[in-house]
Amino acid sequence: MINLKEVRTRIASIKSTRQITSAMKMVSASKLRKAQNGILNLRPYAAGLKKMLQSVDPQIPADEKNHFTQGREGKNILVVGIASNKGLCGTYNVLLIKRTLLHVNSLVQDGYKVKLLLVGKKIESFFQGHDIEILKTAHEILEGITYEKSEALAKELMEMYTEETFDRVDVVYNRFKNAVMQELVIDQLLPIPLDIPAEEPKKESVKAEEPFEEFPYILEPSPKEVLDTLVPQYISLYLYQIFLDASASENGARMTAMHKASDNATELLKNLTLSYNKVRQSMITREIMEIVGGAEVFSR
Repeated sequence: MINLKEVRTRIASIKSTRQITSAMKMVSASKLRKAQNGILNLRPYAAGLKKMLQSVDPQIPADEKNHFTQGREGKNILVVGIASNKGLCGTYNVLLIKRTLLHVNSLVQDGYKVKLLLVGKKIESFFQGHDIEILKTAHEILEGITYEKSEALAKELMEMYTEETFDRVDVVYNRFKNAVMQELVIDQLLPIPLDIPAEEPKKESVKAEEPFEEFPYILEPSPKEVLDTLVPQYISLYLYQIFLDASASENGARMTAMHKASDNATELLKNLTLSYNKVRQSMITREIMEIVGGAEVFSR
C-alpha cells in the first residue's frame, strides 16, 4: 500500500521544483533574447570588416604585411575553451568539453605544445584533473559580456602572439543558430585566416535583376596604415562576437533544458496525483464497506 503522506510530500516537492525550472526558463529566455539581438546585429558588421581586410591585404607588399594576418612556423598553440559558469543547461558543457579535449589531444599527437585559456568554471573544473597546462582563466567575462572585456582579452592575446609566446590561437565554442540548436566550432583567432571567406549573414530576399554592386575601396593615407588600424579592431570585434555566440547558445540550451524539466515535472505530477487519488478512493471505499457491514451486523 502506498503511503499517502509520502506521496503528498513528493507532490509538493515536485511542484516546488517545477516553479523553479519555469522561472529559470523565463530568465534564460530573457537573456537569450538580449544576446540574440546583439549577435544578429553584429554579424553583418564583422563579415563586412573581414571582407574589407581581404580586399586590402593583397595590395600590401609581402614584407610589409601585418603580422596578425601572416602565419608562421611554430609548435606553440593556445586553445581557448568557452563553456559556462553554471550548470542546468543540458549537454552544453559536456559536448564542448569533449570537443576541446579531442582538439587538444589531436594537436598534442601532431607534436604541438598546447596550453589552455579557459572561460567558464565548468570547463576549468574538468581540465584541472588533466596534465594540460592552464595558462589563464577568465570566468568574469561571462558574468556580463561587453565589448570592453573582449577587447582587453584580445589585446592580451595579441601581445602574446607578438611576443611569439604562441604561434596560433584556436577558440572552441558554440556558435548560435537558434534557440534549440547550437553548432560546436573551432575557429582560428590568430593569425587571422584571410583565405577563408567571410561568413555572409542572411539577408532578406532581393530580386535577381537588382544585384548588389561592389566598388573598390579608396584608402587613405595608405593600404598598410589602414590595415594596421583595422586588424586589431577586427580581432577584438570577432572575439566579442564569439562571446555573444557562446552566451546566446548557453541560454538557449538552458531554456530548452528547463522547458523539458518543467514538462517532465508536469507529467510526473499527473501520474502521482492519479496514483494518490486511486489509493485515497480505495481507502474511502473500504471504510464505507466496513461501516455498511457493521451496520448490518447491529441491525440483526
